[in-house]
Amino acid sequence: MQRKLHFPLSPSAVTRLLATPGLPREAWLLQAGVVLNFFGNGLVAPYLVIYLHFDRGIPLSLAALAIGSGGILATISGLVVGPLVDRFGPRTCVTLAMTANAIAYGGYTQVHVSWQAFVVGMAVGIGTGAYGPSVQALLSGLVPPQQRAAALSQQRMSAIIGLSLGGLAGAALVAAGTPSVYTLLLMLDSATFLAYALLVLTALPNPRIGRSPGSGGYRVALGDPRLRMLAGVSLVMVAAGIAPMLLILPAFARGIPGVAAGSIGLIYAVNTAVILLTQLRITRSVAGRSPALMLAIGAAVWTVAWGMIAVTGWLLEGWAAVIALAGAMTVYAIGECIYTAVVTPTAAAIAPPMLRGRYLAITGFAWQAGFMVGPPAAGALAGVQPLAFPLAAATTCALLSIVLSRAGRSPWAPPRG
Repeated sequence: MQRKLHFPLSPSAVTRLLATPGLPREAWLLQAGVVLNFFGNGLVAPYLVIYLHFDRGIPLSLAALAIGSGGILATISGLVVGPLVDRFGPRTCVTLAMTANAIAYGGYTQVHVSWQAFVVGMAVGIGTGAYGPSVQALLSGLVPPQQRAAALSQQRMSAIIGLSLGGLAGAALVAAGTPSVYTLLLMLDSATFLAYALLVLTALPNPRIGRSPGSGGYRVALGDPRLRMLAGVSLVMVAAGIAPMLLILPAFARGIPGVAAGSIGLIYAVNTAVILLTQLRITRSVAGRSPALMLAIGAAVWTVAWGMIAVTGWLLEGWAAVIALAGAMTVYAIGECIYTAVVTPTAAAIAPPMLRGRYLAITGFAWQAGFMVGPPAAGALAGVQPLAFPLAAATTCALLSIVLSRAGRSPWAPPRG
C-alpha cells in the first residue's frame, strides 16, 4: 500500500517561520524566488547519484565525481561574476545564471556514459557558482544596510526550506512509481530555474553595488585573517557535512537491504520538519555568542549524526534502518541550523561596507569548494567500503569541533542583527 506524504506544517505556518519584519516588497519577491529555485534543486538532489548510477549504469564513484566536478567551474565563476555584477547589475547576473542552470540540468536527461555526466556536471557549475554572489548582491541592494545580515540569514533559510519541500515532492513522485520519474524530476527542475529567472528579470530592479576607489577588492578581503578562517571552516563543514549528506547519503541508504528509493524522501522530510520548527529559535539563541563556539557545537552535532548513520548501515535494514536514518537526520538538522545561523551573518558582519559582496563571494567560493571536495571523496570511500564514508565524515567533524572549541571568541566578532 502506498504511503501518503504529508507536509508537517501549513503554508501559513511556513510564512510565519520565514517572517523578517520590515523587509521591502522586492526583497520578499526575491525570497519567494529563492524558495522556488531550491524547490527544483530539492526535486533532483537526493536522486541525482541514484539516477546516474542505477538508471544510466555509471559507477558510483564516477557518478559522485561527475557531480562534484561542477565545483571546479563553480569556484571560478563565483569569483569571476563579481566584476560582472558591478558592471551589469546583480539582476542581470542572477537571470543569466538561472538560465544557464536550466539548460545544464536539462542536459542530464541526455547523459548515457560517464564522460557526458562530467560535461554536464561542469556546465552546472558555471551557473551555480555565479548565482550565489549575484543573488546576495541583489538582496543587499534591495534592503537597508541594517537589515542585510537578517535578510541574508533568511535567504539561506528560504533555500533550505525550498530544498526540503522539493525533496518531499520528489519523494512523492518516486513513491508513486511515476514512469521515467528521474527524467521528469530533471525537467521540472529546469522549469523552476526558468520561472525564477523570469521573476527576477520582470519584477525586480537592478541595483548597482559598486566599490569605492582604493577599497582593494579581493586583495584586501583575502588579507583579512578572520575571513580566511571563516571560509576555511565553512569549506570543511560543507565537505564533511552538508555535501555528502545531500548527495551521497541517498545512495548509501539505497544500498542498505530493504530500503526502497521512495523511503529516502521520508528521511529528508524529517530534515524539513526540524528546520521549520527550530531554525529561528536557534538563530536567536546563537545571536551574540561566539561564532567559533557555535560552529564547534554544530560540528559536534554532525559527528553524532554521522556516527548514527554508520551504526545504521552496519546493523540495521528495512524500515528499522529508515527510522534510524530519520533519527540521524534529526540530529544533523540541528547542526545545519547552527551553520545557517552563523556563517553568512558573520561574513556580513565582519565585512567593510564596500567589500561586502567580495566577502560573501569568498564564503560562496568555500561553499562550492566543499561540494567539489566532499562528494568525490565520500563517493570514493563508499565505493571501497560503504561504512568508510560516514566514519570519515564523523572523524572530520569531530576534529574540527575540537579545533574550534579551543579558538574561543577571538576569531570573529559576534554577528550583528
